[in-house]
Amino acid sequence: MSVFFQSNLRLAVLGLSIAVGGGGLIGLSSRPATALTVTCVNCSTIFNQLMEYVEAVDTQLNTARQLQTQIQQYANMVQQGLTLPDRVFNSITGKLQEVAGVYNSAQSIGRQVSNLDERFHQQFQGYQSYLNSTGTSASVMPGRYREWAEQGLDNARTALAAAGIHINTMSEEDAVLDQLVQRSSSASGRMQAIQAGNEIAAQNVQQLQRLRDLLATQVTLQSNYIAQEVERTAAENAFNERFRSGQIQGTGRDRDY
Repeated sequence: MSVFFQSNLRLAVLGLSIAVGGGGLIGLSSRPATALTVTCVNCSTIFNQLMEYVEAVDTQLNTARQLQTQIQQYANMVQQGLTLPDRVFNSITGKLQEVAGVYNSAQSIGRQVSNLDERFHQQFQGYQSYLNSTGTSASVMPGRYREWAEQGLDNARTALAAAGIHINTMSEEDAVLDQLVQRSSSASGRMQAIQAGNEIAAQNVQQLQRLRDLLATQVTLQSNYIAQEVERTAAENAFNERFRSGQIQGTGRDRDY
């Protein structure tokens, strides 16, 4: 349906008539009247076309915004997936082996589990051995006294050396932990934060391993000390048993063991 608009305008000299048809043509005519007549044909169709064009432009803008959002999301995904360039966390197996190596040359019993029973029975012969050593204290006991003294001092020295290895690594551990904390606080993505957090957790496990090693050193120190004290008590008890049983056959120089 066509819609017509008419308007009269007064002009001082020239009158123009403008007609807009369905084909979009504009005609101008001059006439001596002082009134301007404007006629619009199919204005609703032109208006609808303009609105469709505006809607098309708006659709393109929305599409562009969606693409921009998707690109940003992809960039965020890439950033979240970035890993740290290197690994700060280092293994402590070498340090633990170094601690265990301290006992290889020690006179006291160390951590050699494979031949523990053999070495223990050789070093601590027990009560029956002293009970059977009748009248031989002059040849047996001086050597045993010397061994007890050397083994006791070596037991303390070995424990101090093992603890010293751990103490000497504390400055290195502190530097590594500080670097891990910095990596965690400056992580630019989720993956980097997770990786730094895992390294900090691994560092915590390492500290527990070192604590276990120090505990093993303490157990070794105490076990050697207790075994030596029991050995000394066994030697004294063996003499007391011989003395009370009336079987002492010493010459005054030797006791009955």
